[in-house]
Amino acid sequence: MSYRVRFRFRLQKQLHLDQKEYRLQIQGHEVVLAPQTTDLNISDSNWLVMNVRGFESEEEAKTFGGKLKSACELSSVASRLGLDSGMDLPTAGLGQLARDRVREESGFHVRDNVHGIDVFVDDSSVRIFSMSATGTVRAMPDRFLGDLDRLFEASNPVSQRTKDIVLLLNYALLRSEPVAQIVFAFSAVEMLGQQETWSNNQKRIIDELVVAVQRTRIGSVDEREEVIDAINKSLHKLSLRQGVMRLLTSLNLNHLKKNWDKLYQERSSLVHGLAPKPGVDYSVLASESINLCGHILLNAISREIPEATKYIDVLYQV
Repeated sequence: MSYRVRFRFRLQKQLHLDQKEYRLQIQGHEVVLAPQTTDLNISDSNWLVMNVRGFESEEEAKTFGGKLKSACELSSVASRLGLDSGMDLPTAGLGQLARDRVREESGFHVRDNVHGIDVFVDDSSVRIFSMSATGTVRAMPDRFLGDLDRLFEASNPVSQRTKDIVLLLNYALLRSEPVAQIVFAFSAVEMLGQQETWSNNQKRIIDELVVAVQRTRIGSVDEREEVIDAINKSLHKLSLRQGVMRLLTSLNLNHLKKNWDKLYQERSSLVHGLAPKPGVDYSVLASESINLCGHILLNAISREIPEATKYIDVLYQV
């Protein structure tokens, strides 16, 4: 009995491959890339499928599938593409009665169309129930597909922190609206910055502030308690900007602090205005935001995966 891995995903940009199949070798296995709808070329669809056959056990197939998914997510970020790898759950399927009828009349076994990784016995009777849609934006495939074999092992295992970074940056890249790209790109860096903490000396200073307020006789008891409460709630956690500044220092990116403040001010003017101004083109700000935030986030990823630095200065120039 042989098992098959099927990885179905969505790209923000279509790959410039005017062919129905593209074959590549990853860790000794042949991976066949094709559009979800088989009568289209790869360049005609945002929904693509990778099929890998020849696994001796379900466990072996699932392990390979998980690594393939992680490698594609990382390669998408590195190549500034934008990939939605799904939750390994069906997005389209048939009811059991319909499945049974198809099996009775044709002998085919219909599987749900899983968005993500699906592992099953590789049988010629298996058919995937699918629905598809097409778009128009295309990207050169070399950067996305060329490094998958190298990233396959490099991206496993990684921490949940790195997985979250890749997920958020992909989410920003998947947005087609410039304002959404701006918001999600900055949010990804801010999320990472909030993992930074005060030093032990800084924590001691905060504690001493609390003691000083407790000893003072200025104001009423209730007023002093409110100040103490504010210190405990506000100062024990870095502000968003402080967290980002600390993050940049830890990544040896101090030279980007002025860039961050400048673009963040523009981002704040947009966001706090509650809505984009009619007729204003935010595509330039979106591109600059993705460049800066992607540059920072890929540097963070490179702490665990050094290969991630390859495209930083090529596709995320600041």
